[in-house]
Amino acid sequence: MAPPHFLLVTFPAQGHVNPSLRFARRLIRTTGARVTFSTCLSVIHRSMIPNHKNIDTNNLSFLTFSDGFDDGVISNTEDVQNRGLNLERNGQKALSEFIEANRNGESPVTYLIYTILLNWVPKLAHRFHLPSSLLWIQPAFVFGIYYNYSTGNIIKNLPRIEIRDLPSFLSPSNTNKAAQTEYLELMEFLKEESNPKILVNTFDALEPEALKAIPNIEMVAVGPLLPSEIFTGSESREQSSSYSYTSWLDCKTEYSVIYVSFGTMVELSKKQIEELARALIQGKRPFLWVITDKLNREAKIQGEDETEIEKIAGFRDELEEVGMIVPWCSQIEVLRHRAVGCFLTHCGWSSTLESLVLGVPVVAFPMWSDQPTNAKLLEERWKTGVRVRENDEGLVEREEIRRCLEEVMEEKAEELRENADKWKRLVVEAGGEGGSSDKNIKAFVETLF
Repeated sequence: MAPPHFLLVTFPAQGHVNPSLRFARRLIRTTGARVTFSTCLSVIHRSMIPNHKNIDTNNLSFLTFSDGFDDGVISNTEDVQNRGLNLERNGQKALSEFIEANRNGESPVTYLIYTILLNWVPKLAHRFHLPSSLLWIQPAFVFGIYYNYSTGNIIKNLPRIEIRDLPSFLSPSNTNKAAQTEYLELMEFLKEESNPKILVNTFDALEPEALKAIPNIEMVAVGPLLPSEIFTGSESREQSSSYSYTSWLDCKTEYSVIYVSFGTMVELSKKQIEELARALIQGKRPFLWVITDKLNREAKIQGEDETEIEKIAGFRDELEEVGMIVPWCSQIEVLRHRAVGCFLTHCGWSSTLESLVLGVPVVAFPMWSDQPTNAKLLEERWKTGVRVRENDEGLVEREEIRRCLEEVMEEKAEELRENADKWKRLVVEAGGEGGSSDKNIKAFVETLF
């Protein structure tokens, strides 16, 4: 009997591609299934999956299609809209042809899995009479908030939240109506499904209540979907050898360095950059700050013409008297380093999980999407960090940034590190080979076939 064949479709963004590919590999390792990983050509061209042709497994293959922006350059709102239309039209064509071509072969597609912002995929699965599941790449708690919002009911077992804790697309100040529509349409679709199974990038011990909070929806914890090396301590320095930050960190004392990174999608305003820079200069603690020298997609859409590195030009010398600025680093390598005592983070879910698995306290500095909710969880539920507060204009002032940094590095340092170490043990247990997440994936597949 041929192994099950999963067609896994992911939105073409780094925060979707990385956990999806890791899930594909886990699915293959734990069940022997075949996985066809499908996404846009731009993902390959921008090397989000480096050396994808040489990935060492017979059970993983790739199916790509064009979203019309194969070089990844998206300059304005019209481009975003056109990309969405192309993504759906070309994706449906490519997936339909693939399913048809394999229907009578040795390995027909037996199941579809898709990430958020791809609501057309489960509709396509219905058309071909194929079962499907959502791979939710955010916390189970965030899924509960969206589902709760869509039903208008209060879900038991979920903590109370303030407006500032909501995912940004549900905030009263949200301007991205298209994203809100996508999320809420997805919730409506799932409500019509019969006993849907949601695969969640979390683990049982981290969100026990949230995973069981919604009747008639089975949430399966399949995470943390992080690089396998993170659980073994074998992170390679090959990629980072051209930068000197590792040697710089080696010269610092234990827990003395603040690591600052806002991921690949977030672009800080010039005013916010200056407040953060002044806080770091005045704090006089060594820091490692990742600042890109390229305009990201969001900055281009918003009409900004300065990169973040250009925004700090007036006080770069002052910054480099205290800390180090790099255009890129291996985040896992940095967070694992003994010198790092604090992670000032935008609270993207992958960064949040990495802070937990590596036991690093955080200053939570959320910007958009699920990040405000992740920040609440870090501060109030898991108690591994503190969260900044914005002023009435949405700006986090330098005094507030310094207050939070001092709490994490001094006043609450021991307490936060103890909590972080506790979660580190639990994450490693869940995410290591044969852990609870592997068992959940195996059980999930066994119930399907």
